[in-house]
Amino acid sequence: MAMRSAVASVRQPPGDPSPGAPRVVAAWGIALVCGVLAGCGARDEVDVRPAPAIAARYAALGDEARLAAADSCRRSSAARASGRAAEQLAAVEPALLRAELDVAATVEDRASFAAACAHSIVRVTPGLDVSFAGVTGNGRRFAYPTRSDRPLTIRGRIEPPQPGRVTVRREIGGPHPAAVGIDGRGRFTFRDIDLRQMADNSFVLRIDAPPNAPRVVEFSALCLDCGAGAVTPQP
Repeated sequence: MAMRSAVASVRQPPGDPSPGAPRVVAAWGIALVCGVLAGCGARDEVDVRPAPAIAARYAALGDEARLAAADSCRRSSAARASGRAAEQLAAVEPALLRAELDVAATVEDRASFAAACAHSIVRVTPGLDVSFAGVTGNGRRFAYPTRSDRPLTIRGRIEPPQPGRVTVRREIGGPHPAAVGIDGRGRFTFRDIDLRQMADNSFVLRIDAPPNAPRVVEFSALCLDCGAGAVTPQP
């Protein structure tokens, strides 16, 4: 109805001798309607801004621009995957990813944004549920109280069960990562891990169980008999 009114209001009266007038007037009317509708052919989705080249440039952006960069990270990661993994990556919440990117950009501001994206998105990818026996956590970070004189055992499980591999490494100054398999019930176990004389022995676990997207979770063994920073960890 709005289009008819806009065009009708500029039509020439009957008998206009100019043969080109109807075409000119009709074109002017369509242009007017397009302007009212914010442009002919406009798309509903907002164009995603190009991601910054390095983490430091990302860190300098405002909240909305960093959210757009996180969404760009999500989209590009999903585009490189396929099947279930692509679906899980596409379901990442940009706000959660932005929070992880903020941390990554602070820790290593000279890294490329692509490296920060790869480091961060595996920490917030939904799909596989990860849990540990006797451990509290939020699905991404877990804490377990223990003592330094007791070798640590990490017993975990993924849902739904899926054969795969879990790799664990120390957060600070650790040796080469260790890896174990995931059994048919989704369980995996790391045994006899020596704890250091420090309050927080933190570990990073990466779960690879195709066709799911990789997951990374943090496991902190809280040493009850250690003082914070009592002994500097050996490199």
